[in-house]
Amino acid sequence: MLWSNVLLTPASSLYAYKWEIVGFRAAWVSVTQLPLIYCLSCKINVISLITGISYERLNWLHRWVARTLFLTVIVHWSFFFQEWTIAEFVDFELQMMPMVKYGFGAWGVIGWMVLSSFGLFRRAGYEFFVFQHLASAGILLWLLHIHVPSYAAYNIWLAIGFVAFDRVSRLVWITGRNLHLFARAKNIFVRGKFHLGYMARISPLPAGYVGVAIDDIDFSWKPGQHIYISIPSIGFVEFHPFTIANEPKNISNGGTRSINLYIKAHSGFTGRLQRKAQRSTAEKPLRVFISGPWGLPPSVEAFETVILIGTSSGASFTVPIFQSLARKPFCVRRIYFHWIIRDPQQVTWFSEAIQSAISEACSQGVEVLVSLHITGSIEPDASRIDAPDTAPLAAGGGKKCMCCKRDSDSSTHIMVGPSKTDEEKQTLQEEVTSPDRSDTTSATSTSTERCLCSHTEVTVTAAGRPTFDSLIRKPVEGAHGETAILGCGGRGFSADLRSYVTRLSDERAVHKGTGAQGLFLFTETFGW
Repeated sequence: MLWSNVLLTPASSLYAYKWEIVGFRAAWVSVTQLPLIYCLSCKINVISLITGISYERLNWLHRWVARTLFLTVIVHWSFFFQEWTIAEFVDFELQMMPMVKYGFGAWGVIGWMVLSSFGLFRRAGYEFFVFQHLASAGILLWLLHIHVPSYAAYNIWLAIGFVAFDRVSRLVWITGRNLHLFARAKNIFVRGKFHLGYMARISPLPAGYVGVAIDDIDFSWKPGQHIYISIPSIGFVEFHPFTIANEPKNISNGGTRSINLYIKAHSGFTGRLQRKAQRSTAEKPLRVFISGPWGLPPSVEAFETVILIGTSSGASFTVPIFQSLARKPFCVRRIYFHWIIRDPQQVTWFSEAIQSAISEACSQGVEVLVSLHITGSIEPDASRIDAPDTAPLAAGGGKKCMCCKRDSDSSTHIMVGPSKTDEEKQTLQEEVTSPDRSDTTSATSTSTERCLCSHTEVTVTAAGRPTFDSLIRKPVEGAHGETAILGCGGRGFSADLRSYVTRLSDERAVHKGTGAQGLFLFTETFGW
């Protein structure tokens, strides 16, 4: 479009002018992209309100539109500059039109913002990145306001309007949330007459993690959503996003809710948080300010099979969804829950939640497979998962499975221990599946507890990181309906998962007349 009907032939009498035509077109393409870039940078934006797509799912588009803008701006100034060079009045142009200098300044700011936004620089110092990015965005608008002609200035004001709408809306929301105005309007319990923000307890966890428990929560959220928290005693006016690791508790009959967060310590805010937790001799509450909840996690209740895969603290995303599906499965008939961890002690984070979800799913007649994959070295008896005391229901009839009936004070434990011979494994399997056994049993590096006539299975493996093919292919091929695959992990994990599901879909020729059931994929990634 930029070069449409423009032939740059030096013999033409309009040769220099035609360079200006392309440069002028590039200017319009560039300035009209500006409102879109600023709109996509906002947490509360028009696109999210219309489409229902959460702001973090649009962030990649924000970055790529900005990179496109950087390239079109290069076309804009370079073609104008070539015209001035041909006409031999570069110095005169710069003296006569000071706005040109502001244009070059704006291009430099855009280049800096694009360069510093690459993941390498963001991860090197996230707090500094956020500060300089916001400052650069403000400087860019000021430079463009001077550079852009008055007949195109509406694009600048539209960008300012998007940012103002977002900031004012978030300020109102954060103020109402932390002054508990929304809760009081709904007559929800609030401890005391007045308190600012919320109180949180922090504790150090193995493998470089920090646990944060925020008490007396007076709002609800959806499984898979995240919040931004600010702890003034650790980082003043710093808000950082973390996924809520538990399902909201029903407080209609009194009581309070709490939010649990499991945070991997790095540099910056999370590093200071970990050092604070390690120094604390007692669980002294810290004042916390909350923004959110944010995010629009997918609704997967309409799928027949759901596969949940999380690595390490990625279970903060998958466990609440598992609990929600187990409580209200709707169309879901099979749930496969996989948790890949390095340290066996991490199992204790969600052991109660997983047991509760298994019991709920059994009572709903849902087939469940829970697999814990331990990739690090383990000690004997280092990790234990208690199987639920409630006997699962038989798959067909809706009555309790009598062969799995246990005494009320008995339970079966799945443990990871040293390797055993095949004969010991067989003996162990008989012990684990025995309905009358109430003592703790020790398992091999791969141990399984399965009710004799139910469809509930708990497996603990210590054979390294599993392949996606071993986790996904069999459930997909055995599904009678469509399958939803939800994963949460690092960037490499998410990229590999997307690639594998794409290959599997192509291999099965989904939606291409083969009759293969459809696949749905949703991934959450650590970081931004």
